[in-house]
Amino acid sequence: MKKLLFLCLAFAVQATAQVASTDASTPAETEKIYRSTEVDLKPQVKDGNYTLSMFISDNFKFPPAIKNKKITIFTSFIIDKNGSMSDIKAFHINVKDYIVTDKVKIATQDEKIEEADQIETMKSEAVRVLKLFGKTWQPAVKNGQPVRCLYNYPIHFNVE
Repeated sequence: MKKLLFLCLAFAVQATAQVASTDASTPAETEKIYRSTEVDLKPQVKDGNYTLSMFISDNFKFPPAIKNKKITIFTSFIIDKNGSMSDIKAFHINVKDYIVTDKVKIATQDEKIEEADQIETMKSEAVRVLKLFGKTWQPAVKNGQPVRCLYNYPIHFNVE
């Protein structure tokens, strides 16, 4: 029953959104969010993209239980026409052992659960650090005009 109610609610919201969008006289082209493959010039940090990597490495706080891991946190955000970042998300995390596990102490079940919980908190830490990044970006360009662009940024860590 809950699923049916949720499905009806989702349909009603979508139908309302479609009606609202048709009421506007013309859709605003400037509000479209482009993918990096659709733009003529991709967004870049004005001081160089390496400054974002350096900022993350200087400000990221690792959970204490994380050891012996190769970690990639997949993030995305929008670079607005004015060069600011918005809608920052961490949507996936990939974790592998840094050193083969047969050479490392075998963890107890409780230690594995604690590690999994702390790995999951790294997504929110990635979002926190990206929100702190204060550098301005050069926005993406499409047909000679700055446009909003979705930017995917993987963050890599090797924790020994």
